[in-house]
Amino acid sequence: MSVGSSQRAAAESSQRPPTGSLQAAPAASLVEMTPFFKAIGNATRASIIEQLLTGERCVCEITAYLGMSQPLVSHHLAILRDTGFVRARGSGARTYYSVDWDRLERQVEQFGQAVLELRERDAGPSCACD
Repeated sequence: MSVGSSQRAAAESSQRPPTGSLQAAPAASLVEMTPFFKAIGNATRASIIEQLLTGERCVCEITAYLGMSQPLVSHHLAILRDTGFVRARGSGARTYYSVDWDRLERQVEQFGQAVLELRERDAGPSCACD
């Protein structure tokens, strides 16, 4: 990193708003967050998340709630697991799903940080058509 880059980075970090007593998650770019938005941007997965926000559920409860087949629900749950929204816990022949609160909160915080950083970079109107 060049000296100018180091000074710019130090200046930018000193301009960031305080984040409270907990250390803020590093901001991700919105492009890096595409899997996060893809996961919640589907109505079926959003319904699953809504149900899991109220507590742990067995796959059979989720399929009954959605009125969908178990393989289809399992497909959506796999996407939610891969993006970190939910975690699975096996108990005998059943699998129970719950919200991974730490990871969900971290991703929501990263989104907020990314938006704040982009807003701080606002240089005003940039149209050069005139």
